[in-house]
Amino acid sequence: MRRTNPSGDAVGVLGAWAKQHGARVVHYSTDYVFDGSATRPYRETDATHPVSVYGRTKLAGEIALRDSGARHLIFRTAWVYASRGQNFLRTMLRLGAEGDELRVVDDQIGAPTPARLIAEVTAQVIAQWSNDDTPARDGVYHLVASGQTSWCGFARAIFEKA
Repeated sequence: MRRTNPSGDAVGVLGAWAKQHGARVVHYSTDYVFDGSATRPYRETDATHPVSVYGRTKLAGEIALRDSGARHLIFRTAWVYASRGQNFLRTMLRLGAEGDELRVVDDQIGAPTPARLIAEVTAQVIAQWSNDDTPARDGVYHLVASGQTSWCGFARAIFEKA
């Protein structure tokens, strides 16, 4: 019996189709392709070492797309939030409204990234690709907001602005 990785397999199939048809692929990945042990922000060139099934499937997708030979961009995102959908911001606001005391970890550091930023950057890159003015270079890019905080710091900022 062959084990499959739906995420990696699907991205590989998409990449093969894109190569065959001269299309380009924008793929979203995650910081979970790393093990989280770094004491500084990860760089695109850092060795990956996912420790979760989610991280492993996302990395498999990255590799499948790269190996397909298709023109591609892989954006690794992290700590994505928005006013809609399921995310940390909405969870904190909901839990805060329930009035219970919240306990939020303070030992994980990251860069809360608005979904709007990801959408805007993606649109700009696609426009550049379409116009061939300044063609984007294929590869992996970390697409996160600047700065950093802990989950606890992010929660505090949410409640200060709510």
